[in-house]
Amino acid sequence: MRHMQNGYRGLSVFMGLNIDRLLSAFAIVFAMLLAAWIQSL
Repeated sequence: MRHMQNGYRGLSVFMGLNIDRLLSAFAIVFAMLLAAWIQSL
C-alpha cells in the first residue's frame, strides 16, 4: 500500500511538471474535433 502511495505521489508530481504540455495537446485535439464537427454539419 505504501508503494502505491509513493507511486501516486510521483505520478502527481510528473503530471504537475507536464500539465502545460498536456493541456496544449488536449486543446489541439479539441480544436481538431470541433473543426471536424463543424464541417460535418
